[in-house]
Amino acid sequence: MVSEQTARAWRDFISARLLQQHQDPNNGMSAHDYQKAVDEAEAEHQGFLEAFHRGDHAAAENEWWGLKNIANEWRAHPEFPEPISDGTVPCPVPSPDTGHPCVKPVHRGWTPSEGHGGGHFWKAPAVTTLEEAGVHYDAGSLLAGKPTHYHLPENCAPGCWKWRDR
Repeated sequence: MVSEQTARAWRDFISARLLQQHQDPNNGMSAHDYQKAVDEAEAEHQGFLEAFHRGDHAAAENEWWGLKNIANEWRAHPEFPEPISDGTVPCPVPSPDTGHPCVKPVHRGWTPSEGHGGGHFWKAPAVTTLEEAGVHYDAGSLLAGKPTHYHLPENCAPGCWKWRDR
């Protein structure tokens, strides 16, 4: 999510909104206030570029968030550079080990870069396939960090906790 392209998109969005405010006769934004706000956004963007090019990811991300925080004033604008989640937008963070996507959705009203509360939960595609097939497993064991056995519904036996659902 943090890249030169996204930082430029935030900077361009901010510049366009500030120009609209400055040109709006009902807004009352003076030329001095307009220039000060544009300079602030440019400083954040320049700080991002410098940190990004020297490989300081933490500093670059901090400047990138600075741009996002400035843009937050226009969050409801239709050209906002990042989608606002309706509660179904998937988390964009892949597992660092396997690359599997996080299965937690981005909270309603948040952007994908803002993510979701708590840690990530990555599920392998094979697990998704098994769950879609209705596999029976003890989720409590998994949450406790213990291995668990599983079986498909057609292999269900009286000892299965889902046997009563048959």
